[in-house]
Amino acid sequence: MAGSYGVSFAARAIAAGNHTEAIAAATTAILRDDSDPEAHFERATALVALDRHNEATSDFERALQLDVEAGILETDAVDDAFFSSLLAAARRATSVSDGVSMLERYATVLPTGRHLTDAVDWARRLRGELKSEFVKHPDLLEEQE
Repeated sequence: MAGSYGVSFAARAIAAGNHTEAIAAATTAILRDDSDPEAHFERATALVALDRHNEATSDFERALQLDVEAGILETDAVDDAFFSSLLAAARRATSVSDGVSMLERYATVLPTGRHLTDAVDWARRLRGELKSEFVKHPDLLEEQE
């Protein structure tokens, strides 16, 4: 699992931008030890870099589940990455109900997570019940003209 000096092969590949290689290395690590939350997190991170959010969410979930006991991951970072991946997958879902279901997974996996309100708000946005609050900065609008 570890490449050199405690850094996994997958982590080194991610840092080098070799995401396909990182997925392969993390998958090998998972096959050797499915209870390693770091390998699941690294594979999820590489999958996100390749815009494969549906696959990444499962690995983030598994990493979070395993890390309850292991306690080696930076929980806030995994929380943020998991929510971002869920949101990306939800926004690309084939139906609104599928997207909302994706976002509902967040509260199930992280009932005390940092993005509970965000998940609810984004589900409402997908259903058309809440307008987006994104407003371009006036200086940016002038630059585009």
